[in-house]
Amino acid sequence: MRRVLAMVLLGMVLVAGVGALGAKTVDARDGPGATPTGETSDTSPLGAGDASDVFLEKLEQLGVSSAGDIADGSGETSGSNVTGDGDADSGTEPSADESDGVDALDSDGDGLADSRERELGTDVFDPDTDGDGLVDGREIDLSTDPLNPDTDGDGVSDARELERGTSPRSVDADADGLTDERELDLGTDPFDPDTDDDGLGDRREVALGTDPTVADTDGDRLLDGWEYRGETPSGASLPGSDPLAMDLYVQVDYARGVEAPSPAFYDFVESEFAEMPVRGQIETGIDVHVRRGGRVNETAVFTGENFQTIKADHYHDRLGSRAGTYHQIVVTHFADDAVGYGSVGGRFALVDAGAAAPTQRHVVVHELLHNVVGRIDAPGACQHDAHHYCKGGWLTPEITPGEDEYLPGPLADEIERQGFQP
Repeated sequence: MRRVLAMVLLGMVLVAGVGALGAKTVDARDGPGATPTGETSDTSPLGAGDASDVFLEKLEQLGVSSAGDIADGSGETSGSNVTGDGDADSGTEPSADESDGVDALDSDGDGLADSRERELGTDVFDPDTDGDGLVDGREIDLSTDPLNPDTDGDGVSDARELERGTSPRSVDADADGLTDERELDLGTDPFDPDTDDDGLGDRREVALGTDPTVADTDGDRLLDGWEYRGETPSGASLPGSDPLAMDLYVQVDYARGVEAPSPAFYDFVESEFAEMPVRGQIETGIDVHVRRGGRVNETAVFTGENFQTIKADHYHDRLGSRAGTYHQIVVTHFADDAVGYGSVGGRFALVDAGAAAPTQRHVVVHELLHNVVGRIDAPGACQHDAHHYCKGGWLTPEITPGEDEYLPGPLADEIERQGFQP
């Protein structure tokens, strides 16, 4: 009887021992003891609520046994391997698959493995350690600081900078001398030092008073950068150019057998344009710069039908690098009753060499206005002829020297609004 009682007591002790072993297991991957099923712990590394759920989901996705699985006995006991004969082989290393799972573990779902987060100092259980609105993994991709909500120290959080289109890594992303904040106010591109590609940096334009978002601030079809430097990329000289005032460059050539225009001819054209009521950025009027050309080597008689031929023969040949920038007036003989003919929207015109000097001067102004105004949209345009203005002024169909030598307000407004036409 005593022998039987001793065996019963020994069996109870063994059962109690086994129960103790099953009540507490150790996860070899994380080290701390897992909380037994049905119990709570204030120091659980899993966190609480959503963070724990995300962590457990990640474990399931990676095929790594959760602490609950181990506690429930669904997996083998970590840290020891009980063999069939009852012998214990302690210290068994995790399998290769388990090690890969450990390395890839991303507890907070921020795109960074926990091991990487520990290297960086970020929180493995918080996807946005610095609370700036960007998850830690995204910050690494962007080279921003996941531990600093305002990487560049400009007073705007990293996420907000991305939302508004500025760089979270630099106060002046394009290094043009204007802060990103200032560029937002101006409407310029904080990632482009020359927003409008006119050859002038944004900061220089602000200093000059030109518009850094418009390549041609004054609308004269000359880029601000060209006017500031006084030369086009092709090498055409722009003497006296001003990016804040409309400039019109003209070369006057004359055919064989035609006398060169007098100085009064040039003075008249320049003064008439200067008095036109076209409001610029800082002044009123159009600055005409007349270049005295020379004699055309061949006779160019205008027949009324060969305008394009004369233009093709002389415009590029005579202007060279100035072609495309300068307007050309050719004073030549006319074989019909007209006294002038010019491109409506363009850079070329002809003037009758046989007309009186006052008529020639009037025609030059008339034809240059045809060049820069193009088709007339303003009220007062002739009903069946949108190239002329029937309510008076320089662009009336009939030319009478000394009369209607002014630019009507509606046409001035149209030039201000549209700029020079190509």
